[in-house]
Amino acid sequence: MHKKSMSERRRESFKTKDTIPLAENIKSFLSFKHPVTRFCLVFAALLIVFSLFMFQKSVEEKLIHPLTALIASQAAWVLKALGMKVAAGGITITGEGFSVEILGNCNAIFEMGLFLCAVLAFPAKPAEKALAGSLGVIFIYCLNLLRVVSLYLIGVYAPQHFEESHAYVSQTIFIVLVSFFWLLWVGKWVKGTT
Repeated sequence: MHKKSMSERRRESFKTKDTIPLAENIKSFLSFKHPVTRFCLVFAALLIVFSLFMFQKSVEEKLIHPLTALIASQAAWVLKALGMKVAAGGITITGEGFSVEILGNCNAIFEMGLFLCAVLAFPAKPAEKALAGSLGVIFIYCLNLLRVVSLYLIGVYAPQHFEESHAYVSQTIFIVLVSFFWLLWVGKWVKGTT
C-alpha cells in the first residue's frame, strides 16, 4: 500500500469539485454583479460626473469661491478668538506678520465630493447614505477649518516648517482622517447588516 505524501494530499485537496477555477473567480469578480466591482465602477462614474461639474466656470464663481471666502472668514474668527490680530479679505487671512491665501486645494471641496461619491456608491439604504453624507461633509468642513487655523499658526510661530506642514503633514493627516471616517461608517454599516 502506497502512503501519500503531504504534498500529494494537498494537491488532491485542491482538486475537489468545490474548488472554483481561477478563471471563473476572475470572471465573477469582473462581473457588475460582484459588489466590489459594482462599487468601483459606480464610484468612478460618480467621480467623473463630480469632476466635470467642478470644472464649470459658474460653479467656481457661485460655489467654490464663496465657500473658500467663508472658510477664510471663519478661520480668522477662530484665530481672533485665540487672541490673534488677523483679518480676512476674500480668500486671504492676514495679520501677525504672516499672510495666507486659501486656494482650491485647501478648501476641502474636492475631498467632500470624493467622500460623497464613495458614500453614494456604497450599497446602503438612502437614509443611511444621507446621514453618512451629511455627517461626513460637516466632519470634513470642520477638519479643514482646523487645518487652516493650525497652518496659519505654524506660519506665524514656526514659518520654517510651514511648507512641509502644508504640503505633506496636514494633507496626509487630513486624508487619513477622512478615509478613517468613511471606513468607520462602512464598518458600522456592514456590521449592522450581518
